[in-house]
Amino acid sequence: MKTPTLQLVIIGGGPAGVEAARTAAPHATVTLVSAEAPGLWRPLASRVWLAAAAAGERSTRAIAERAARAVAAWQEQCTTLLAGLEVQMLAGRARLAGPGQVVVEPPDGAPEQRLAADAVIIATGAATVFPPGLEPNHVRILADTELGALEETPRRALVIGDGTSGFELCHILNLLGAEVTWLVPEEAPRTRLAPEVDGYLTRMLERRGVVVAPEAHVQQLVAGEREVMAITADGERRLADVAMVVSNYRSDPEAIGLPADQATVDVYGQTRWRGVYLVGDALEPCAASVAMAQGRAAAQHALRRSSGPADTRHIVLTFMERPQVAKLGRLTTEGAYGSVTAALTEGLAAHIHETPEGFLTLAWDQAGRIAGALAVAPTAADMLAPVAIAMRMGMRLEDLASSYGPHPSLSELAALAARKMDR
Repeated sequence: MKTPTLQLVIIGGGPAGVEAARTAAPHATVTLVSAEAPGLWRPLASRVWLAAAAAGERSTRAIAERAARAVAAWQEQCTTLLAGLEVQMLAGRARLAGPGQVVVEPPDGAPEQRLAADAVIIATGAATVFPPGLEPNHVRILADTELGALEETPRRALVIGDGTSGFELCHILNLLGAEVTWLVPEEAPRTRLAPEVDGYLTRMLERRGVVVAPEAHVQQLVAGEREVMAITADGERRLADVAMVVSNYRSDPEAIGLPADQATVDVYGQTRWRGVYLVGDALEPCAASVAMAQGRAAAQHALRRSSGPADTRHIVLTFMERPQVAKLGRLTTEGAYGSVTAALTEGLAAHIHETPEGFLTLAWDQAGRIAGALAVAPTAADMLAPVAIAMRMGMRLEDLASSYGPHPSLSELAALAARKMDR
């Protein structure tokens, strides 16, 4: 039986908050405060839509029901897990009243509850913001997280915005059978995660019928009963059945009671208010895996069980589905010394599974150590998992070249790429 020595309050039940609670629960008394049931992850429903559409599902109602089931099941699983770890879960909105002081406002109008804590981890996520004139009305104008509002596949759809969410929205709507026009504010679509695949993915979407309109600065969306009109800065007007706007996110610690002059953090995420930590999107919008690493590191530091901050250098970042895109570490555009690329077809598995499109790029530093990788393939993230381990162990290119994974499989492509340079 544990002997709690520390009272820890975690604000936010998303990936970072749940990971922090799991890490701390065996060693402290943990209270998790969340407006939603623990486990809510904003992109989860969209991920289900992406997977279902890529697998051939075309019924928006069926996908929406599948997404709802996935969200509910995951939240139930997280709740059960935390309950088993004796984490106290409070429903409501929380704010800081000072260092080590948390005020909880229950959702049912009950009196506020005050909690005293030795440490507080803020994992509330980021606020969603839209440019003026592009705010969703949840009927004809939808945010990228509102695919579930589609009662049927629109005949014509506008996607407004850029980044990985823009690529994914175009991919989903195109697979569902909509005529998609992508209004991109830049001169060309940008993932901002892996620039090396920007053109590759754009050409793929264009081949499938997506119309890409670059430098389209949408100033206003006008929703009617049956359609929506996008008006650009140069006066051009485009009509569609629905417009989907890529969400922007902004961290706002002041909204939860942390003064702006106290929000500067150290390498552990600890603010100038000693014992108060910012992690995940509450600190800076980031991938869920990065947020989880930060949540774990903050919990360990608060418990004085770790001397190291979160190491996110070896985390695989991913988006899209069939093909999936995965990125790890640094490529040559980010300072790596050299790189080599192997096409999917250089491995036998691509021929067996009839997946000819895709590639894997392997990068290394001046000492020959693996520095990063990029993959476009049906299971790109899984392909980079062994590369992430190799990087963490400080392996050199020749070490990876000497390894042999299961044959035939897409996962052996990393070692195959390394052997191309070995020759």
